[in-house]
Amino acid sequence: MLFNSFSFLIFFIVVYGFYWLLNKDYRQQNILLFVSSYIFYGWWDVRFLFLIVLSTYIDYCTSLLIDNDKLSKNENRLASAYLIGAGFLFVTCKWNSVNWLNNDFSHILLLPTNLQGWWVTIGAILFVLFFNVIHKIASANPKLNHRKFYLFQSVIVNLLILGIFKYYNFFAESFIQLWAGLTGNTPGELTTKIILPVGISFFTFQTMSHTIDVYRKRIPATSSLLELSTYIAFFPQLVAGPIERGAHLLPQFQRKRTVTYDEFRSGIWLIFWGLFKKIVIADNVSNIVNVTFGPYDSLSITTVPTDGLQCLISVYAFAIQIYCDFSGYTDMARGTARLLGFDIMLNFNLPYIAVNPSDFWRRWHISLSSWLADYLYIPLGGNRKGHFNTHRNLALTMILGGLWHGAAWTFVIWGFFHGGILILYRLLGDRDSEMKLRLIKIIKIIGMFHLTCIGWLLFRAQNLTTIKVFIVAIFTNFHFSSQAIETFNNLLYYSWFLLLFQAIQAYSKELDPMQNWHWFIRLNVWIFIITCIFRLAPVGTSEFIYFAF
Repeated sequence: MLFNSFSFLIFFIVVYGFYWLLNKDYRQQNILLFVSSYIFYGWWDVRFLFLIVLSTYIDYCTSLLIDNDKLSKNENRLASAYLIGAGFLFVTCKWNSVNWLNNDFSHILLLPTNLQGWWVTIGAILFVLFFNVIHKIASANPKLNHRKFYLFQSVIVNLLILGIFKYYNFFAESFIQLWAGLTGNTPGELTTKIILPVGISFFTFQTMSHTIDVYRKRIPATSSLLELSTYIAFFPQLVAGPIERGAHLLPQFQRKRTVTYDEFRSGIWLIFWGLFKKIVIADNVSNIVNVTFGPYDSLSITTVPTDGLQCLISVYAFAIQIYCDFSGYTDMARGTARLLGFDIMLNFNLPYIAVNPSDFWRRWHISLSSWLADYLYIPLGGNRKGHFNTHRNLALTMILGGLWHGAAWTFVIWGFFHGGILILYRLLGDRDSEMKLRLIKIIKIIGMFHLTCIGWLLFRAQNLTTIKVFIVAIFTNFHFSSQAIETFNNLLYYSWFLLLFQAIQAYSKELDPMQNWHWFIRLNVWIFIITCIFRLAPVGTSEFIYFAF
């Protein structure tokens, strides 16, 4: 279900109405949010709900074991029934055989007739038994560090879920290509293609962060399976973040929620502003990007483009597209959550005015960059063990951050590139101290923006050939053409208001500057935004770029 779809509008209106009818009891609201979140995610493919339940099961059990060194019978039974029931309900039952538009259900066979169709339910039962056996063996061993052991269990299971469904195809195909290059023989297919579940990187990272924070004693483990399940599957930020921490979001499920007038106003603004960025800017600008990149995506063309300026403008266009697409989703997620009485963390803070790589990663995808810093870079040693180790830790963190974005060598190169410029700026001694000369700051911003755009070329390219030919074209075939000028005009047509509004945000140092404006100016901004949404939105709905991650 897409935020920019009519089906989500109907879904949210219904959920929102029932939600505030239950405002006297936040626990009943949690039940509604839990069911609604599973419906929201299951709208794509109900089978993949089992992965969320599996991740929730292991996090629930291990966090309680880490915190209390025990799991009560009721907690164990409830969690076990939850996992086994999910395997049966979401995977074993063949919901795809149901034609909901047909009133005749007499010939529908919902349950499989062979043993193979029951393998997920059987596997869930075996997994529960295995987990309980391991738990008993571990608890009986006084020499074992129980807290570390249970943390290890949680991290391994979540990484296995992520690895199998996101990276197996990538490594299998890479092995096939390597083997063929070394031996001249192509091995048979290792497996059939594994489908990538929507948002798997987001909910597995969110789950892991909760268990790690319990281990670090930053938060206590919750005994409420409902609260934890709803925290992990909370529909506004489930499929594309922000990646929330348990210390920030989980307590909000444990108390009554209220919404003030200012929160309601800002929530509505975030939804419409995000919608504007997505369907007016990102979806229209994507046509500019795809016209230039498209022939190289399929390698139907491999020659160097003759118009380097066109290539450069298309890279600029992708920088605007990916920012508006991803930050637009985040704005809508934050606005939706705010209307429900929740506060979701800021994920973007004017990233294209960054003066250096460190500043950029404090502004872009803040939830991921802070996650990588807290759970990867710092545990590796951070900057505490000398320059060489610091640079190594930066490189490893950014390479793994690149691989988090997708199973392709272009993402690895993108991560390596960002690690490289982080190290370069450190070697040059660049610091974030307040700059008295505005001209120097502007030069730094322009320089960092173009380094970011080089990274976006690596990110957008579907193959290494595209990277090579675009770089050659930009630096050797750079000349003005009527097509490049037309492309630039189209880009400016869709993005001028964004550039103006963000300039105002940067100058005023206020992400919501409209709250201080005269009512007549605010009214005109609203009229402009809504008119653009209705007049300039492309036909149909398109997925958000980060749904693939």
